[in-house]
Amino acid sequence: MRRAVAAAVLVGLAAICSSRDAGAYEFQVATRTVGQAYQLPSLRLLGADLWLARRRFTQSLTINIWDLGDLRKRRLRERPALAGAGPVVWMTAHLRLDHDFGDWTMGTLNVDDVAVDAIDAVPELAASSLGLEMLYGYVAVDGLAGVVDLRVGRQLSVDALDWWAFDGVTVRVRTPWHVAIEGQAGLRVRDGSPLGPAVIDLDGTSGADCTEYVEGPTPGTGSWQIIDRSRVPGQSALGSDLAYCPERQALTPTVGAAIETTGVRGVHARLSYRRSQSRTPGLIGAVDRLDHPDLGLYPNEHGQAPAWGVDEEHVALVGRARRRVGGVTVEPWAQARYSLLHAVVDEAGAGVRLERGAWAIEPEVARSVPTFDGDSLFNVFAVGAATDLRITADRAPRDGGARGYATGWLRRYDLPTATDEAAATDAWVAGVRAGAEADVSRRVRARLELVGDDGYGGRRTGATAIGRWQTSPKLALTARVGGLTVDTGDDTTPAVSGDGVRGVGQLGAVWRVDRGIVVHGQLEVASGPSAPAQARGLVVLDLDFEPEM
Repeated sequence: MRRAVAAAVLVGLAAICSSRDAGAYEFQVATRTVGQAYQLPSLRLLGADLWLARRRFTQSLTINIWDLGDLRKRRLRERPALAGAGPVVWMTAHLRLDHDFGDWTMGTLNVDDVAVDAIDAVPELAASSLGLEMLYGYVAVDGLAGVVDLRVGRQLSVDALDWWAFDGVTVRVRTPWHVAIEGQAGLRVRDGSPLGPAVIDLDGTSGADCTEYVEGPTPGTGSWQIIDRSRVPGQSALGSDLAYCPERQALTPTVGAAIETTGVRGVHARLSYRRSQSRTPGLIGAVDRLDHPDLGLYPNEHGQAPAWGVDEEHVALVGRARRRVGGVTVEPWAQARYSLLHAVVDEAGAGVRLERGAWAIEPEVARSVPTFDGDSLFNVFAVGAATDLRITADRAPRDGGARGYATGWLRRYDLPTATDEAAATDAWVAGVRAGAEADVSRRVRARLELVGDDGYGGRRTGATAIGRWQTSPKLALTARVGGLTVDTGDDTTPAVSGDGVRGVGQLGAVWRVDRGIVVHGQLEVASGPSAPAQARGLVVLDLDFEPEM
């Protein structure tokens, strides 16, 4: 026993004497806990309105780890002049858990005199019933060979025209000619992906009404019908037992490429390409499960169903410049996206921002054509495009003084029936929005917002007043009151049409308990034509931990 202890001591001393500096890294952990309690009215044609409770608990976690392996810090210590010349390894991730244990998701519905769980009748509720999602999470290596940046994992991409996510690899190469080249490959994140957020799924067919082609006695006589979900087993209380949508579960390989300007003062441009495709679902059950032999999810009597289908294919170009002319800063910009799948420019816009001191004005024009997943039946329907003309003026002084803005817009909808003069006139709608914010005293700041909207759904006018009182360095109180009038032109009752006046009042508080610990609380009372009185409570706990190095 004594020999074992002595040997352990000698080994420990030897390890201490011969040890080198251990690798280190910097990290940050931020969490947010949100609790909500409120009720939503469900309009019923017969009987009293039904109120459904929402009891939501949301927990998010963000982790950032910088300089894994201590590579940069070691270069800084040994060769300071080359600290930024070598690779830096880091990682980041964001997780969220969203759970609703109220009647909105956990209740039941009567469908054909049969009690069905709400989450079975509306599979999309599963995302909020118990949704565990990873918005992004990847390992990055910057500065490989001095010019290559690498990302591996789930990556979220956001630009002026789109936002999407994929699981895969991104390689970015910086060239000496002020140009960077980027390549991407992986699987596009969908609702059916592991820990996949439902909000970034491709627009298209919902999980509640997925259909299959049911063959008839002769080719071409079949019909599209809702997939028979009764054969899907399961008795889960937190997930849909009847949801079955093969095309939304298919893996979606995605490739992309981009070329972008870098280091050019006052000018930035990016040209990008992306293509996503998925394998065509075949048989989803026995060949003889229907009255006639099943040939697959899609019509395939003549072998016309392709093995693979394109879900999306886009080419996008964005550009922005900034130059000072006299005492005015001129910033023109333009962007456009072309859908090769639909053969249409589905997103486009251009404008110019002029700044002089604290004042700025920005006229712009935009065009939008709704497009959907290549599998979606919505692509067949006539979807109205819209053209926007907008002008915004704002005042934003750097010293934190009075701020304000005003925006006016004119929108034209491409209505399929706009063949006569009256219909063409109805296709034009307009709106205005304005706001101002200023300090009433050293600790009190007030804000007023006005809105007028004659767009889709009727005419809406309203106002909101907000006040914030910083009672102490650790406590701030906020009050908000607002009203909105709606006139849809519908002659039915206000509860059905939505016409009438809506009002809302809020009281909130922000308490900084300590460094990196903040508690938010808010109580809201609202009233409207379909809901004479609603109350909502919200509590948020923010934790942000970053160790001192």
